[in-house]
Amino acid sequence: MREENNNAVVDEAQDFEQGNVQEKSKQQKRESRRRRRRRSQFIAYMIVLVLVSVTIAGLVWGIKKVSAAVINHQNEKQAEVAASDSSENEEIAIITPDDEEVPLTSQTEEMVNNRIDGTLLDMTLEEKAAYIFFVTPEQLTGVDSAVKAGSSTQAALEQYTVGGIIYSSNNIKSDDQIKEMLATTSQMSRFPLLLAVSEEGGSRSVAATSLGITATKAPSQIGGSDDAIENANTLGSYLLNYGFNLNLAPSLGLTDSETSFGTDANLTAQVASVYITSLESKGVSACATSFPVGVSDPMSGLETVDLSMEELQSGAFIPFQYAIDSGVDAIMVSNVVCPAISGDTPCSLSGGAITDTLRGSLGYDGIVITDAMNTPAITSSYSSGQAAVAAIIAGADMIYMPEDFQEAYNGIMEALSTGVITEDRLNESIRRILRVRYMYEVM
Repeated sequence: MREENNNAVVDEAQDFEQGNVQEKSKQQKRESRRRRRRRSQFIAYMIVLVLVSVTIAGLVWGIKKVSAAVINHQNEKQAEVAASDSSENEEIAIITPDDEEVPLTSQTEEMVNNRIDGTLLDMTLEEKAAYIFFVTPEQLTGVDSAVKAGSSTQAALEQYTVGGIIYSSNNIKSDDQIKEMLATTSQMSRFPLLLAVSEEGGSRSVAATSLGITATKAPSQIGGSDDAIENANTLGSYLLNYGFNLNLAPSLGLTDSETSFGTDANLTAQVASVYITSLESKGVSACATSFPVGVSDPMSGLETVDLSMEELQSGAFIPFQYAIDSGVDAIMVSNVVCPAISGDTPCSLSGGAITDTLRGSLGYDGIVITDAMNTPAITSSYSSGQAAVAAIIAGADMIYMPEDFQEAYNGIMEALSTGVITEDRLNESIRRILRVRYMYEVM
């Protein structure tokens, strides 16, 4: 009986303990559910908070974009109004040193001057003495008829670094031939070359006649400025295509010959000036011939032109002044004697004609080229060396076709050694030649 009671007590204790355990288990489960609810609520709150933040940020961004668009629209409107005002007031606009065009011109000048300085530093005295000569390919190489730039041209250009070569019909056989000849010659030269032809238009055009080109008129047939522009554009385009960069034209003589624009000084001046501008706009330099007047027959000997200074100023000088004002790159000086400006000396060898009149009175600072030095007007009284030295002393920059090229070159070298001509004087002329070539390269 006691044992049964004890067992009953034990069973009761066990039941109580099991009850407690079950109660604790229920409490733990409730606590776990509460924690899960709190976590779920926290996550929900965070999601809501993120959504609200994103929404607010989106609103702010949208407001900024709208504001920016409004501001840009207002600025565009203001710019349109300002542009309109500027256009209306365009006629009273004032160009100041701060405008873009002035610095650009200054930079171009600086670039050209730097290249000139560098080239002069790279040239020996012998090379400078040769660079002032303008010769034929035959004078340069010694061959009878040059139609190709080969080893003889290479050797000649290494010995005599001339500044200009003039080509005649004997040198021009076909389009491809002359293109290749000029391109190769240019590549062979250490320094920029003037590659020239006398292309006056019509039948007096060396390249056109040799190659069968009939697209241009003779100067005497040109009917006004528009016609002159069209002819110069055509002529300049095909010359540049072949490789020529200098045309020994137009003639500014007041004559009724095929190669002149006429006898009226003012009409000749107007037509010639637009002709020159149009030709040079194509990349081909013009050389106005022949100051103050040309010779009627180059082989007849020395000619004299008895015009007073007043007559020259009211006639022959007018076309040259227009040409100078138009920016002509070169002017050829005639072999005539003109007592009013040259005394009894040919103008091509006269300081009175070149330095005092052409450069002084008319204000020209471009390239001055002598007329041909192998004509009787010069050879009858001067040796090749004497004529070359006299031309440089007078103010010329280039000696054109001396009778004896080597003798003329030796005359310049001797004058340099004795101080009759200085290296600085040569540098003046070389600067003018290089300026023309380098200006076209940077344009």
